[in-house]
Amino acid sequence: MDKRRYIFYLFFIFVIASLIINSLSMASLGGERVFIIEEKIQFKGLTNNITNLRIWLPYPANDDWQVVNDFVLSGPLKNSFLVDKEYGNRIIYLEAKDKQLAQDASSVILNFKIKRRESKAYLNSAVNYKVMSRFLKADRLVPVNGYMKKLAKDLTKDKASGLEKVRVIYDYLIDTLDYSKDNPEICGIGDSYLTLKHKKGICTDYHSLFISLVRSLGIPAKFEIGFRLPEGIPEGRLNGYHCWAKFYLKDKGWIPVDISEADKHPERRDYFFGHIDENRVHFTTGRDIRLKYAKASPFNFFIYPYIELNGRQFKDMDIEITYKEVGDEKNI
Repeated sequence: MDKRRYIFYLFFIFVIASLIINSLSMASLGGERVFIIEEKIQFKGLTNNITNLRIWLPYPANDDWQVVNDFVLSGPLKNSFLVDKEYGNRIIYLEAKDKQLAQDASSVILNFKIKRRESKAYLNSAVNYKVMSRFLKADRLVPVNGYMKKLAKDLTKDKASGLEKVRVIYDYLIDTLDYSKDNPEICGIGDSYLTLKHKKGICTDYHSLFISLVRSLGIPAKFEIGFRLPEGIPEGRLNGYHCWAKFYLKDKGWIPVDISEADKHPERRDYFFGHIDENRVHFTTGRDIRLKYAKASPFNFFIYPYIELNGRQFKDMDIEITYKEVGDEKNI
């Protein structure tokens, strides 16, 4: 081989190796989106005899997959932050005891900037076992004993590893349940027994039953909720919540699943076992959320504003949540 051919050969090998390394690097980074969310709450039918107005709003999670910046709240009410002791969710709390101030609060507008990455299995050596133990216990509508335990054991009796057992449950739910919103007395409640009985539901129902079955095997699992952003659409309105789940294995860490999305998109069935895409925003974790000072607490799950007027729940409001893509901002 002459010298020029040898140099060309080395250069060719170098280019191919660089392409492979770059592709592997990009794969490890996964997808990413940066967007601004605006949440506007417009009150209707406020009376003149207001003595106290209190508002609780979920604040987006800051974690390894999501960074929150540039929080702005518009309106006459001062805000403070609460933290629920069970899960560590941050909650925006607003209160007006002054009659005129409360009446001036015809709307509240929140703005956040979110940087969201695709999430995968994550092993964190700093495990809080007190918090972890909570993810083995039952919730009000998410039982972990009795029939749930028997079903989980029957489904996984031939599997040895925790990962294999959870995958069997994941596949069972996709093959057994139908994604449906047709009955609000069944769909969207997140009642494990109800979902199992009627074999249908939405994301809340899929992941409630998943958590019941996984926890019944002694594997920690948790519920996360937020909103899903349309893929490839740079701005628009968010019309409904979306939730997913994560389970924990000692040698692998927290592993995410999105079972309802996998059911709706069969071609991504393997992907959503171990991955959560970047097309979403996470607000709160857990079920039976307790809001400090609220009279109606605990809540089945917490994603929309909760308001009390003169000590009673107030529901006469319009909520509009929009998003706008702002590009790949490295210094968010």
